[in-house]
Amino acid sequence: MIRLADLRSYAMALPEVVEKPHFRLPGFRVADKLLAHLERGDAHAIVCVGQAEASTVAEDQPDIYEEVWRNGRIFVGLRVDLSKVTEERMRELIEHAWRNRAPKRLVAAHDNR
Repeated sequence: MIRLADLRSYAMALPEVVEKPHFRLPGFRVADKLLAHLERGDAHAIVCVGQAEASTVAEDQPDIYEEVWRNGRIFVGLRVDLSKVTEERMRELIEHAWRNRAPKRLVAAHDNR
C-alpha cells in the first residue's frame, strides 16, 4: 500500500514542489497549483492529471481509479486507490500531474537537465 511518506517522496523529488495542506489534509503543489492530495482516511489520493488521461485510466481499471468531478461539471482529477496501485504507477501519475500543473518553463528546464 502506498502511504503518505511514499507520496511525499514522489512529489518532493520534482522541481519546486511544496507540501501544503488542502482542506487540512496533506497536499502537494507546484506554482501554488495543487497536483496531488491525500483524502481523509488515507486510502485514496487525488492526482491532478489531465481529463483525457483520467478518463482512459478510470475506464481501463475502474477498481483502482475513478474520475473526480466537482458538482458534476468541473473536472478535478483522478482518485487512486492506494491499496491497489503499484509504486511505479503512482510515481508516474504524480509526475503526470506535475507536468499538467507546473509552468511550461519549469517542465522544459526539468526535461533539458
